Parts: sequence; C-alpha cells; structure tokens
Amino acid sequence: MRDLGTEAWDKLRWFENSLVKAGLRVVLQPGSVARDYVLGARASHVHPLKLLLAAIVLLLLVIAQTGYLTTTSATLSRALELVQSYSKWSFSLGLVAVLVASHLVFWRVRGFNFVEHLVLATYTHFVILVASILSLSPLLFHATPELIKEHRFWSSQIMPWVEGGIVFLAFTQFFGIPWRQQWWRPLLGAVAFFFVKKGLLFLYAWAVIKLVMAQLQ
Repeated sequence: MRDLGTEAWDKLRWFENSLVKAGLRVVLQPGSVARDYVLGARASHVHPLKLLLAAIVLLLLVIAQTGYLTTTSATLSRALELVQSYSKWSFSLGLVAVLVASHLVFWRVRGFNFVEHLVLATYTHFVILVASILSLSPLLFHATPELIKEHRFWSSQIMPWVEGGIVFLAFTQFFGIPWRQQWWRPLLGAVAFFFVKKGLLFLYAWAVIKLVMAQLQ
C-alpha cells in the first residue's frame, strides 16, 4: 500500500508539474504554442481543452473563495444564485469572441482551417482566464465589500486592455505577422475581439436577466 501510494503521488505530482509548465509556456507564447500544435507538434504540448478546463475550475474556486459574487441582501443573493446557475457557459464567450475575430480578420491567412482557428482561440482564452485569476488573487488574502466593489470598477477599466493585448500577441505569433510592419492587422483582430465579446456578453446577460426576473416574480 505504501509503494502504491508513493507511485500514485509521483504520477499526480508529475501531472501537476507538467500542467503548470505547459500553462506557463502558453501564457508567454499563446500563439506560438497554438501554431506548433496545429502544425503537428502535439506530443510536446498539453491539449488546449485540458488547460482551459483547469483554468475555469481554478477561476471558479477563486471566485467562490473571495465571495466576489455574494451580497448581504437576501433578494439580491437569491438573484445572484440564479444568475450563477444560468451563467455556467459565460466562460466560453471569450473563446467564441477570439474565434470570430480570427475568422473575420485572418480568414484564409496561411491556409488555417476552422479547427486550427479553434485551437488558437482555446489557448488564447486560457491566457485570458489566467489573467482574470491573477487579477482576483489579491482578494484571496483580504476581501471586504468595499475592496470587492473597488476591484470591480478597476478591473472593468483595465481588463479589456489586458485581454486585447493577449489577443494581439496571440494573433501576431500564430499567423507569423511582422508586427512592426503590419501592426494594424493584429490590432484590428484585438478590436474585433473586444466588440464581439461585448456584443455576446450583452446578449447573454439580457437572456439571463429575463430568465432570472421570470423566476423571481
């Protein structure tokens, strides 16, 4: 039993270490990793969905631990519970926005197909979720209603720029764009991502609010 436990721990530790190392590589070079993956170097990279799911789980844990979506009002608390139950797919909107933006701006560039654009979108969205986790991480040590309110305000101002920068970097690396000469192209992709995500969030929020209000009446 001791040998079995030791072997199981070694396997788990190796898996966690490889996942962390792969995540760091993607954070630094999302477009390059996606490009290598679709061009055949899959054995040396973690599957994009595995990384994305790990980031989603970690983000949900951080949100729950910081109480980011809690309130002292009983009515609002019930509403937030319903919003959370209907918003399980909201984490995928950023992925869809990257996918749409890459197709709009880089359609047929380098001959990449839909699935390869999807790989790029998955890796890029993973980095965006990591940025969100890092943004929330200070609240793990000290979270008060005032700090959470202030964090919501500043994150709404800063995070769109951070996400746009991530998308710009990923597009530049994946499509092999010399950004000093053609900087406008990945910039156009980042702008397209911003507006597509805003539109998707608006539509999704509108649908969720309608469902929540119907249940609260």
